[in-house]
Amino acid sequence: MTIPDWQQKAEAKRSEAAAKIPQEWQIPKSILGKGHSPFDIPRHSGILSAREIAITEDHDATDLVRELASREYSSLEVTTAFAKRAAIAQQLTSCLTETFFDVALQRAQELDEYLERTGKTVGPFHGLPISIKESFSVTGVPTTLGFVSFLDRPVSTKNSALVEVLLAAGAVLYVKTNIPQTMMTADSHNNVFGRVLNPYGKDITAGGSSGGEGCLVALRGSPLGVGTDIAGSIRIPALCCGLVGFKPTVGRVPYGGQTSAARPGMVGVAPTAGPICHSARDAELFLRVVFNSNAADLDDGALGISWTEPKPSSILTIGIMPEDPERPMHPPMKRVLADAVHSLTAAGHRVVDLTKKMT
Repeated sequence: MTIPDWQQKAEAKRSEAAAKIPQEWQIPKSILGKGHSPFDIPRHSGILSAREIAITEDHDATDLVRELASREYSSLEVTTAFAKRAAIAQQLTSCLTETFFDVALQRAQELDEYLERTGKTVGPFHGLPISIKESFSVTGVPTTLGFVSFLDRPVSTKNSALVEVLLAAGAVLYVKTNIPQTMMTADSHNNVFGRVLNPYGKDITAGGSSGGEGCLVALRGSPLGVGTDIAGSIRIPALCCGLVGFKPTVGRVPYGGQTSAARPGMVGVAPTAGPICHSARDAELFLRVVFNSNAADLDDGALGISWTEPKPSSILTIGIMPEDPERPMHPPMKRVLADAVHSLTAAGHRVVDLTKKMT
């Protein structure tokens, strides 16, 4: 018996992933040869109906949850639209790792039937498709983190804590998104799933380590994505892909139950999970739902602090951390920071140099 080398194992995994995309969702070669940008291809591919294009392009997540609750749209049609668009995005940019469209469509149908039968939604995310980063564990779905050595591991038998929170809130999970191997670089590339290509140009990075999420959301293959962040892994893809990304305080969003490449018990800089989305109000929606979910009952590392409505204020106090003299910023970074300080000050806000407060 011949033992396959790592390239063969990786190729087999990619072939398996490609085979999960239905034939009718595959981009015609005639469209690919016309030089359309990745943003135009969904509209020209013939894969999406006019209504599905409107569902995916004309609404943020906050709009969609309202329209799902009012039955303007069904979860089945919204999930189908985003699943199709995610399949298109994958073919153009390699932004996905795992797809489980059949499971998602079945759940969407069940949510529609529940709403029809009871007149009530399952939760604040009722029927909304949400994409998640590769590292989150989903029952019955592999998690490899882009490691060839993880391909032989058994599939997950438990959900990550945040996956449980999202499902309890009525979300429909349908894809996991691509990352860099080890999740420790700002360009999402690994030997199993390849490199995530930025939809704005193949010669620029989509960022990392949540680069697949950034790319998918940018191409409207997801209304709301969940990434993770230690040193920019949400914020960098959001910047590279023209989106809103937010890194919450560690522990505010449950992180337990994720697959990790670290040795058990290894202590390092703590990561956190957070949203990548199309609007600031979508980020607030995600955080409000998660903070109010009693996630500490599922994850001992989660802080049991509910959403606190901030008191309205016309003047904000904002701290800045200028450059370390021993590690100076690039000139464009210094310029952007100075412009931000100038704009905030001109608008009447109070800007505090935190380095001076610490001395």
